[in-house]
Amino acid sequence: MKDVVILLATYNGQNYLRQQLQSLFDQTNQNFRLVIHDDGSIDGTAEIINEYRDLYPERVEVFYGHSCGGPKENFLWMLGRVEADYYLFCDQDDVWMPEKLDRSLAAITEQEGDLKEQNPDSSWPVCVFTDMVVTDDKLNTISDSFIRYIGRLPSNTSYTQIIIDNPAAGCTMCFNRALRDLVVDLLPKMDLNNIPMHDALVLEIAAIMGKVVAIDEPLAYYRQTGHNAMGAVTETDSDKADRNITDLKEGSLFQKKKAFVNEARIFAGELIKADWLPKDKKDVLMRLTKIGEKGKLKRMSFYSRNNFTRAHHNLWFRLWV
Repeated sequence: MKDVVILLATYNGQNYLRQQLQSLFDQTNQNFRLVIHDDGSIDGTAEIINEYRDLYPERVEVFYGHSCGGPKENFLWMLGRVEADYYLFCDQDDVWMPEKLDRSLAAITEQEGDLKEQNPDSSWPVCVFTDMVVTDDKLNTISDSFIRYIGRLPSNTSYTQIIIDNPAAGCTMCFNRALRDLVVDLLPKMDLNNIPMHDALVLEIAAIMGKVVAIDEPLAYYRQTGHNAMGAVTETDSDKADRNITDLKEGSLFQKKKAFVNEARIFAGELIKADWLPKDKKDVLMRLTKIGEKGKLKRMSFYSRNNFTRAHHNLWFRLWV
């Protein structure tokens, strides 16, 4: 039987944590371990964690006493310390639908089997992700699709798309040991300040080195509490137009557009520190880090040839950044 671990990062999560934990132990597939790292909570989070550890002593492991400072650092710290065959990230304030684990494991094992048929001697890094229902803090539905709510597309899974327009949230991802090992190998060489989030790092490496698969169906409730590390933010076309007009009048429009893509260039600069990157993809990422030095026509040609595309708003992207 495969060893499946759910990594749960907590910090002052007492208001919603119990409901999330219960949704894990209500999964149709109970073949998992739960590893929790609490990042110094001062509310009742530890008491709730200890309650579930007492209920499931053989399946719940808890880390205390190491200050990470944020969810990105917390998840990656755990990832480097936990051995398993499959990994899932879990946020403290969401709720998983009962079949989330089962569906994710079925998708990833199917993909691994297909890749094994193509190349029996290789161990492919694979990551699958799902959609979510966006809700308010009481789980009332705001949107049936988190991915589309934030203006992304589940089909945009090439490494040149993910680096500028990541469609996946970490709490929807399931990935295998081959991918985890690559991430852990690269971590000591990286400056985590230059990594957008843990999910972007895992998904990008999967897209570069193996396979990313979208389950285009919501399998969790993404609760908006007002204190989410990232959160689900959307704009109507009218709101976006008004914002762009205001930025244009203030002279900040193009600077903001460039700053958006500059984050991807900095991220690429960290990824190319990996000595196992394929040469062709490493060359593309290296050129991305320096593309700002090129003229507009060369930038546009580079983005087009290498499929640097967004779900929406490719025009300004191609013209200005």
